[in-house]
Amino acid sequence: MNEQAMIDLGIEVRIKNHGEGKYPKEKLVSVKGMPATGQAGGTVETTTSSDPTKVYIPDRPDTGDMDFTYNYTDTALQAVRAVCDNTAKDVLIKLPDGTGVEYTGKCQTWINEVAVGGVIECTLHTVPSVAPEFLTTSDVTNKIEAE
Repeated sequence: MNEQAMIDLGIEVRIKNHGEGKYPKEKLVSVKGMPATGQAGGTVETTTSSDPTKVYIPDRPDTGDMDFTYNYTDTALQAVRAVCDNTAKDVLIKLPDGTGVEYTGKCQTWINEVAVGGVIECTLHTVPSVAPEFLTTSDVTNKIEAE
């Protein structure tokens, strides 16, 4: 099988209230990319006076903040603001090959700074409360409302 690298074309973000039914059939907004789905954990030093060198163990992995950028339109901003109500949300990132990543967290949105000659953009800021889970194509399909 000849697998090829995947590009960003077709990344979709869907958000629903935590634990409620399926994700909407339509994506929330068109995003300009996706954040990393985790960060390396740190290290914890466990050296004792009998160790000839410092000793470390891995710390917990960190999800970090997961931010998406989208182009500003009033319609896009209002759609995102509607899901940013300070309650837990389930977030699904659908990748172009149909697989995905899902996590639960809270959302915020705002209009970013603007420079002369620049496009006005917004940020969808999500703060995961659980580690992102990787999903197969069939998992993603089963979590989205049917046609």
